[in-house]
This record gives sequence, C-alpha cells and structure tokens, in this order.
Amino acid sequence: MRVFFFLLVLANLVFFVWAQGYLGGQDEGREPQRLADQLRPEAMKVTVREPGVVQAPAACRLVQGLTAPEAEQLAKTLGEGGELNVSLRIDEEPPAFWVSINALANQAAADRKAGELKLLGVTDFHVMQAEGGAFAISLGVFPTEAAAAEFLQGLNRKGVKSARADARPPLPVTRIEVRGAVGPLSKRLAESLAGFAAAKVVDCP
Repeated sequence: MRVFFFLLVLANLVFFVWAQGYLGGQDEGREPQRLADQLRPEAMKVTVREPGVVQAPAACRLVQGLTAPEAEQLAKTLGEGGELNVSLRIDEEPPAFWVSINALANQAAADRKAGELKLLGVTDFHVMQAEGGAFAISLGVFPTEAAAAEFLQGLNRKGVKSARADARPPLPVTRIEVRGAVGPLSKRLAESLAGFAAAKVVDCP
C-alpha cells in the first residue's frame, strides 16, 4: 500500500513537470500557448481617434407675403456674403373674384358699415385701406365667378345690399427659401426683415 502511494505521488509530480513545459516544447494548440500568443505586448498598437468636426445644424426658412420687388430686394440682401443659400421663386396667382364693399370714404365710414354687417349677422370680414386713401370691407375671395355670385346672393338674403363681386387680376406670389446654419440664418433674417412688415416666415415644408 505504501509503495502504491509513493507511485501515485511520483506520477502526479511527473505530470506537473510536463505540464509546466520543463520536459520540452508544448503543443501550440494548448491553452497556455494560445494565451501567450494573445498577450504579445510588442504586437499591440494604440490607436488614437481624433474627434470629427461637428457641423452646425442646418435650417430652412420660407419667407412669403412680399411683393415681387420687395422679394427681389430681400433675396439679394440675404444672399450677400454667400453664407446662406437663397432661392427666389415668383409665381402668378390665378385670377379670382373678390366680394367686397368698397368706396368707403374714410375709417369712420368703414367702421359704421362694419357695425351694420354685424347687426345683420355677418362677422367674417376684414376692413382694409384701398388705394387713394379710401377704405373697403373684404368679405371673401373665390376661385370662380359662380362661387362669388352664390356667396353674394347669400349676403343679399341677409340684407347686405352694398356688396359686389369683382374680378381680381392675377397677383404675384413670392417665395424666398433660405438655407444655412441655424445661428447665422436666424441672425440674418432678423436683421434683413426689419423693413418688411408684411413678410411671413415659416419653416420649409
């Protein structure tokens, strides 16, 4: 029994010496060799990635509501320096028919007429100053003569007798599309629109 115990201890000792590589080269496929291959300091490279250039967010704004000369002037101003991308488009609105009460001498006359309309149950209208200093009350704009005539008949039934329907000539519709970085675009628009009270700025569709 004692001899068997010593033989077992000797066998374990021989296996330990062999496993540590003291008895010759080890198989390259064994785990210690693979671990040594993986931990090769001379083969390691440290790569430093430089942060990319962060571009400022872009924006697009649409300026509407200006006459053709005003739009051309504003587009030229916005395009100075080349910092913004500016495009101007001028379309012609199709003819329409305008129902209104016009030839009101002054603001007081327009206000009196507006009061009469409210008493007759008409509340959807707009008082405006026409050319030459006279005033008018706009009651609606319609794409066809038939639609304007039908609306006018409805007003007559309510007791409105002074309204009339007139053909409105084609009007230019201007659109200025402005693209660029948010900061410069907002600053340039704020500076350039100071003299254009009718301008309406919205996000591009």
